[in-house]
Amino acid sequence: MGEFKKPKRAKTLNEIEQEKEQEQTNTDVLKSKPLEEIGIDPITSVNGERLKAIFKDVDVFVSHPLTFLNAKADSDGRVPEGGVFFLDDMVNEDILDQHVIRPLLEMGPESFFGQHVEDQVITAKKMVRVDNLKTAVEMITTGSTLVHVDDMDHIIAVITCGFPSRSVAEPEAEPLVRGPREGFTEKLQDNTALIRKRLRTPELKSEMIKIGQRSHTMVCFMYMRELVEEDVLNTVRQRLQKVDIDILLESAQLEELIEDSVYSPFPQMISTERPDKVVSALTEGRVAIIIDGTPFVLVVPSVFYDFMQASEDFYQRFYFSTAIRLLRTITFLIALLGPSFYIAITTFHQELIPTPLLLTVISARAGVPFPALVEALIMEVSFEVLREAGVRLPRPVGSAVSIVGALVVGQAAVEAGIISQAMVIVVAFTGIASFTIPAFNMSMSTRLLRFPMMLIAAGLGLFGIAIALVALGIHMCSLRTFGVPYMSPIAPMHGRTWGSEIFVLPYPMRKWRQEYIQKKDLKRSDMPANPPQQQGGEQ
Repeated sequence: MGEFKKPKRAKTLNEIEQEKEQEQTNTDVLKSKPLEEIGIDPITSVNGERLKAIFKDVDVFVSHPLTFLNAKADSDGRVPEGGVFFLDDMVNEDILDQHVIRPLLEMGPESFFGQHVEDQVITAKKMVRVDNLKTAVEMITTGSTLVHVDDMDHIIAVITCGFPSRSVAEPEAEPLVRGPREGFTEKLQDNTALIRKRLRTPELKSEMIKIGQRSHTMVCFMYMRELVEEDVLNTVRQRLQKVDIDILLESAQLEELIEDSVYSPFPQMISTERPDKVVSALTEGRVAIIIDGTPFVLVVPSVFYDFMQASEDFYQRFYFSTAIRLLRTITFLIALLGPSFYIAITTFHQELIPTPLLLTVISARAGVPFPALVEALIMEVSFEVLREAGVRLPRPVGSAVSIVGALVVGQAAVEAGIISQAMVIVVAFTGIASFTIPAFNMSMSTRLLRFPMMLIAAGLGLFGIAIALVALGIHMCSLRTFGVPYMSPIAPMHGRTWGSEIFVLPYPMRKWRQEYIQKKDLKRSDMPANPPQQQGGEQ
């Protein structure tokens, strides 16, 4: 930017005194009124001094005066001046130089009227008129460049954002064998573009809202106008508008602030990095909430069965995907109840174990000084510690620590006589089963619920497990997520669509959208269930 600056001459005493008086005046104005009530002054230097006072001690703030070569003096002999204001580390210098500063310096005399600067001079593709100082400050902090020329009653905010961002890459938290490799990034505009690239229709609507008193984080929620239910849409809009938080950094914060039951152990919103998964949800009538600064997008409303599904279910043959879904249901129960069943049977219900297996278990537990509950707690805590260590360490080291550590600790505990071989097998299989749950937040909930289930099994046996399962069922059936029952479409039962949550149907048979989400347009297409077969010899 140095090529536009001229050598500065020494200031006279009168000029120094005038600057001090102006600075004091600007300070008094800023203190006397809130920023939203302070309008834009027609003199550029006054606006510049006010912005300097607001961004005092911000070393990257640039107040760049403009002296116009083609400007003509008015009747009072005053030559119009201008200025641009921006944060140096937030703007794209190429856009700023080529589309803002150069056109301003080269504009003709006829353009020194406010209405011509934005219409005929600045060549940037996106501009916003700003009428008060608060909005001007917010635009600067988001990476925009403010432009003002004398006698303008407003400021032009040119969108010149140029802060660093990550390129689109494959999601690491949701890997697929077959399917799209694109994942969301931390940039809001990139994420909305990935969605619009797949849904090329004007029915796809989006609304923006600013959340965070200090972070001013932009949040965008997208929906299909012809599919979304008005009650769901209004609920999402109202809850986002009521959020009062100092700083919004990640979608997990927003999830906790707008969900129906914050004390429930079960997740109530899908959190995903996959654009294809969000697009599929939008076409069902759901709402996607995208937060600037995080690659995880929230999808509402979400029910229990959504957390047991993966995007890859729809990219494989239907019979294979159905088998995998049934397997996930079984492994979910194992992850939740595996150690509890072992504790209950070995403590209270030994008669349920076949005699040869019972003798094996008894011989394996011979010499173990702890009851089954203490064994299970020691192994489960050790397993969770190793898993957390594997996550926090660098990846090449983390995987080795989690695998080798589990083998070493388990073998050493067995040889020391602290843990029985059967308990090591049960805990290891339970941990592996929890990895099959596609949604990480549901997997965490299962891991958390496993511990109280073990305590109940140690105190009441299988009877206690049955009581706990009934209590969990009642709790899950009582939950609602943005007005939708959490256990839909099983409880309450929806006849046409309940099977699609458990089984994957062939594409010609997927005629109906989920009626528990919306009732506007339930039918997907008129594709026949059995396409006509082509006769031999016909083309």
